[in-house]
Amino acid sequence: MRFNPFMAAAVLAMVMALGLALRVFSQNNGFRREVHVSLATTEGYDQKFIDLVDHLEDVLAKRASFAYPGGKDPMTGRRREVATAVPETAPRRVASAKSSPGKNPGKGAKGSVAKADTESPPEQPAPPPDRVKLTAIIADDYGQHTAIVMDGERSLSVDVGDMVGTRKVSKITSKEITMEDESAVYSYDISGNRNFQKK
Repeated sequence: MRFNPFMAAAVLAMVMALGLALRVFSQNNGFRREVHVSLATTEGYDQKFIDLVDHLEDVLAKRASFAYPGGKDPMTGRRREVATAVPETAPRRVASAKSSPGKNPGKGAKGSVAKADTESPPEQPAPPPDRVKLTAIIADDYGQHTAIVMDGERSLSVDVGDMVGTRKVSKITSKEITMEDESAVYSYDISGNRNFQKK
């Protein structure tokens, strides 16, 4: 029998096409099996995730309800210094001269002007109201510090160079954070003290 190369090439092509078809069919079946297994194992995943988040919120709220004295954080293992609460001071009252009833304060016996009370020293201008509070300072394993501050009702985690409102964080140490804007420098320490200095 004489060897025909065209017939051999045709048979070889048919065998290769059959092998390729079997390979595609096997890959498709494997993919479908993976999809069915994934659907079976992830059924109800969204609800489980929501339940996990609710549980973590409960745990963190319970943990935050206890006073944390500072030092090594049991949750992260890092050192965390907590700022002392600053007592709210009552607003200052500006003393005003009271005129006696029945008399015009602008006129005296001969039309003289009534003198203001000079016994009390003049009131010092109070610094502008400050919405920023230092809550904590966290030290990492490399000696870098991150500060937790409150800007009004918002809690922010800031590093050097971050912005808190219009202020830029210029320095964070283990005991103090310093911020500045165009007109002043603000510093807050762990003891609850605040310092305001105009540029």
